[in-house]
Amino acid sequence: MSTTLGARTGARLAGEQKEHYVHSMFDRIAAPYDRLNSRISFGRDARWRKILVERSGAGPGDHVVDLGTGTGELALQFAREVGPEGRVTGVDLSAKMLEQAEQKRAVEGLANIEFREGNACATELPSSSADLVAMGWCLRNCSDLHAALHEVLRILKPGGTFVCLDMSRPSFAPVRGLFFLHRHLVMPLQARFYGADAEAYRYLACSTDHFPDRKALEHVMRTAGFAHIESWPLMMGAVALHRSVKAHL
Repeated sequence: MSTTLGARTGARLAGEQKEHYVHSMFDRIAAPYDRLNSRISFGRDARWRKILVERSGAGPGDHVVDLGTGTGELALQFAREVGPEGRVTGVDLSAKMLEQAEQKRAVEGLANIEFREGNACATELPSSSADLVAMGWCLRNCSDLHAALHEVLRILKPGGTFVCLDMSRPSFAPVRGLFFLHRHLVMPLQARFYGADAEAYRYLACSTDHFPDRKALEHVMRTAGFAHIESWPLMMGAVALHRSVKAHL
């Protein structure tokens, strides 16, 4: 897939075409990814990940799968939470992002994390093997939203928990408009100012426009077969956290 596709076109892709587009894009932005995300979110991204881990209920001895692990920030937090008796498997399409993740793992000396290349829609992980599956800014980038959710259900043990953190849209129209302008104008300018790939952050804006908002995603998850779905708006609704459970058979 050519990397010259515009962000608007890239955000509308599906299937193998979107997989190739997203793969190439994240390889390009791996090096400045953490630094730029912190600046774009006004430093809140670390706090959001902390909230996700807290509300996931992860504990010592759990097996956590982090899909779309990227540079491993969320996986590292889970590794500390589950302790040496637990384990974390981080999966990502981008080898460049995983290089960043592996460097962090080595610095911290954590032996309970494994990083591997893979597709969130078809991980090849064992069925009913994870106590918890997490996604941080991954679901919106999946080549097939429904396939990704069904893969999460396949991986989870009965009664296991799924937590998802991603972009959303505020319900209050004036605030929604302000965040639309921030996504489409400010973020690409910030990316360019800090020497990153502005087109990648235009894709983030466009992909958010086409992604279900918080309540709509609850419905999609319920339709997919998740139970006990809860969600919380963050940053006035521009970001959403969802938690749900795989029902017992």
